[in-house]
Amino acid sequence: MKMRRDNKYPVKSLIKALRILEHLGTSEIGESLTQISKGLKIDKSTVHRMLATLRDHDFVWLDPYSSNYILGAKILQFSDQLSRQSVLIRYGEPILARLARGANETCNLGVLDGDMVLYLIKKESERPLRMSGQVGKRLPAHCTALGKALLAGLSREELRQVYAQKHAFETPTPNTISTLQELERHLEEVRRTGVALDNEEVYLEVACMAAPVRDYLGRSIAALSIAFPKHRMDPPRLDVFRSLLLEACDDFSRHLGYRVPAEAETHA
Repeated sequence: MKMRRDNKYPVKSLIKALRILEHLGTSEIGESLTQISKGLKIDKSTVHRMLATLRDHDFVWLDPYSSNYILGAKILQFSDQLSRQSVLIRYGEPILARLARGANETCNLGVLDGDMVLYLIKKESERPLRMSGQVGKRLPAHCTALGKALLAGLSREELRQVYAQKHAFETPTPNTISTLQELERHLEEVRRTGVALDNEEVYLEVACMAAPVRDYLGRSIAALSIAFPKHRMDPPRLDVFRSLLLEACDDFSRHLGYRVPAEAETHA
């Protein structure tokens, strides 16, 4: 494992754990504790402690039949997430830039991460007064337009599973949805209209509209949003935003292999 030369304060225990993961990645059938210790020249007690921690977090599994350690589900999850995100970023950058130019407002691309939304791309408006934010930030899904657009793609059972451990919803403003039952009712409206709205639910004086991006299986794997100051929110502008947003999401979804069902095209 090569270390970056500009890292003046390497964490030695972390480096050893990463070496173990890399080492396991080179074996088709995994390796025993003894084999890992010999292969990496790390004492068995240290390897044992690190493997125990990695197992606790699903980075490695212990095969009960061979007693070999193999890479765990978390690595597979990261691989799948990276694959999807790289595709989302590659196609999302130009589509989001075009949406931001058309709306002349700040636009975002995000994905669902548990009960949070992870912001992957942001394109800011050229207006002096505009919404700002950070790529990589996370916000609660239940009160963001991006989050509600993505949650609307889940079944009732999937939605309840997401919030199974959530005893109370965060309420950043008086407008924020505060219960699962209220969220379920709201998502029915999102499914009916095809777009989600955040009307001062995260920040006062800030509104946002979002719609989902679908993959070739029809799953809502990302969402695009247009964020703007509340005082610029009026019915004619919302109609324009909705058209621009749905057009961008349809274009994005086609790049990911999604095809609108025939009956939906006929209805449209």
